[in-house]
Amino acid sequence: MKKTYIIVVNPSSELSPDKLFNEILNLSADVTAKCTCFGVMVEGEEEELSKVLKYVREKYPYDVFIKLRGYPINDRRVCRAFRGGGPRPGFYQLDAEYRLLPLIAEALRDLKLGEGKEAKGPLHEAAPLRAKELKEVVEEVLSNGA
Repeated sequence: MKKTYIIVVNPSSELSPDKLFNEILNLSADVTAKCTCFGVMVEGEEEELSKVLKYVREKYPYDVFIKLRGYPINDRRVCRAFRGGGPRPGFYQLDAEYRLLPLIAEALRDLKLGEGKEAKGPLHEAAPLRAKELKEVVEEVLSNGA
């Protein structure tokens, strides 16, 4: 069964979508690949895709994030040329996730560095956060380009 994944490149990494695209092409896997501003879309049968995804995950554990895509590459239902322009469905969600990837990568690195250490529990008990305060925190994070 054919599937399509998007491999999103962490914007704070040295890896570029073009470099990743060329590496995927050099794997000689029977997949279709398309370079995008966020990373690379790959499409193919599960067995071939698993080779590509395994390679990418192992080589770039903190620089790429992989997500299943709902539409095949070049699907007319989401292509702007056929829809009359505007952002593709899911663009804003992907863009928001993309901006959070540096923070996620940093947290994953910190977890890896702390492996083998015994958890001591929370550093302090946090007071409940009101919805208004949470909204302010989220707006501040988003306005800082995170």
